[in-house]
Amino acid sequence: MSIERCDDINQLHPKVKELAEKLLQEAKKQGLNVKIIDTYRSPERQDYLYAQGRTRPGKIVTNATGRDMTSYHNWRLAFDCIQNKKGAEYDSAFLNKLGNIGQSIGLEWGGGWSGFKDAPHFQYTFGLSIKDLKSGKKPPEYNPKDTVYEKAVQNLVLEGIIGSPAAWTSINLKNVPALISKIGVRLFDVSTYDTVIAKMVEAKIINSPSIWRDKKYTEQNVRDLIVKVSGYLG
Repeated sequence: MSIERCDDINQLHPKVKELAEKLLQEAKKQGLNVKIIDTYRSPERQDYLYAQGRTRPGKIVTNATGRDMTSYHNWRLAFDCIQNKKGAEYDSAFLNKLGNIGQSIGLEWGGGWSGFKDAPHFQYTFGLSIKDLKSGKKPPEYNPKDTVYEKAVQNLVLEGIIGSPAAWTSINLKNVPALISKIGVRLFDVSTYDTVIAKMVEAKIINSPSIWRDKKYTEQNVRDLIVKVSGYLG
C-alpha cells in the first residue's frame, strides 16, 4: 500500500462522507474555505505519520500506529480539514470555528479532546472503539437516500398526512390515491385526485404529471414524491 495521502471523501464510510459534505456546506455558509484531506489511511501511511517527530523530522502529529490499526482513519471513519489558503492551512482560529461547526452537526472534533489535541481531525465512530473494530464489529450499513426518505415519511406523519410509517416502508401502490388526497387537503385544501395533481404541478412538486394522471407511477416515483412533499412543507 502507498504512503501517499488520500483526500478522496468517497473512501469514507457513507455516513461519515455525508457528514463531511455537510461540514463543507455549513462552513461555506459561515465564509470558511475548507479543504478535506487525509480521509482513508493505509496502515503504511499511518506508520509513516507516526514516525514523524520520532524517527523522521518534524513534530509529532499522531499517537496512533498503522500496524495496529489504531486510528479511525484506518477504518474510514475519520478525516482531517485545513483552511484552503496557502500559508494559513492550520490557522488555529479557523480550525476552532470549524471545530464548533463539526460538533454542532454530530462529528467528534480532535481539537476538543482533553488529552492530545488534534484540531484538524474529525471523526464519527458509531460508538465503536478501536478495540471493537479490531474484534470484528462493523459500523452499520448506511444508505443516505434511504435515510432521507425515512425522515420524509416521519415528517409527513407529524403533519398528519401519513398515519403509520411502517405502511410506507414497502409501498402498496393501491394506497397512493388516498395519500394524494391527504396531501391535497394538507397543502392546498382540496382533495379530488386530479385537482391535487394539478396543484402539485403548479407548486413544482410533480414534474411529470402524466404518470400521475394515468396512475402509472412506480414505487420509486412515490418515494420521490414523499421526499418532495416533505421538502415543500419545510
